[in-house]
Amino acid sequence: MKTFRTFAALLASVVMVAGMVQAQEKTNVSNGDIAVRGLKLSDFPRWKKLAPDIYEFEGTHAPDQNGQIINTVSMIVVTSDGVLVADGQGDQTQGQALVDYIKKLTPQPVKYMVIASDHGDHTGGNAAFKAAFPNIVFISSPASQKVLEKNANPPTETVADKRAIKMGNTTIQVMNIGRAHTGGDLVVYLPQTKILFMSEVYLRGVFPAMRSAYPSEWVETIKKAQAMDVSLYIPAHGFVDDPATMKKDLEESRKALVAVIAEAKRLHDAGIPCVAGGRGAGPCEAAQKANWGPYAGWALASSQGQVAIQRVYMELDGKLP
Repeated sequence: MKTFRTFAALLASVVMVAGMVQAQEKTNVSNGDIAVRGLKLSDFPRWKKLAPDIYEFEGTHAPDQNGQIINTVSMIVVTSDGVLVADGQGDQTQGQALVDYIKKLTPQPVKYMVIASDHGDHTGGNAAFKAAFPNIVFISSPASQKVLEKNANPPTETVADKRAIKMGNTTIQVMNIGRAHTGGDLVVYLPQTKILFMSEVYLRGVFPAMRSAYPSEWVETIKKAQAMDVSLYIPAHGFVDDPATMKKDLEESRKALVAVIAEAKRLHDAGIPCVAGGRGAGPCEAAQKANWGPYAGWALASSQGQVAIQRVYMELDGKLP
């Protein structure tokens, strides 16, 4: 009897583990943490050719409180009439590295920088572009222009809805398809190759970061991107792999947002507060009781969980700006 009970317990354990593995496989995205990818800081900057005359460049984001590091992605479009860059890098050194890489690609000047995300990890290196290309035009949404109006290199042109830029034989569409991670989010679409640079609308394998986000609108903005005629989706953070994988993981990113919003709403409905204490006092009570399920293992989850709860609480209470 004892042997049977032991076997039954072992079988139950195997079934449970198999179930956990199966559940994890359903959310098996490429983690945005560079260490999980088998990379270290010395492996950056990196770059990859996506299509003829279209490239992605990867720098790195500053470490979070636990030392996790994610990458930061810029897109480069080279034409016979100049270069367009979508999103820069986070500091002057990485901005200069991006400038140097472009100069190796082409003698053409960078004519446009699309500020698709106004956060510092995408704009901190823009001074390097202004120094190298004095006539460069910085483009953002009207909302991001207000955020960056005191910046050393503020946007001088804005896109409230959609703008087509013709450079040589290349058409580039700068689009505002809805608020998401920053509230001033833009995307850049290349209709000839069907590549969509989503900036921080798409965080691949990175826990939904919401310090200035519009949570529910973010979900709808992703849906709009998914409805477009796109062959390759490019994130602002997370690695760029084959088109099918990038499409699949965009959907997983949307599901993560839905799950995080639902969990924060559960905590809110239960009346569990999310008021952080003073310095060193630790996370809010709701963050301590949150269950992020499979997304707890995504990059930056430990630092962004409480931020997400606070932002969703603001949305539920009608306090978003």
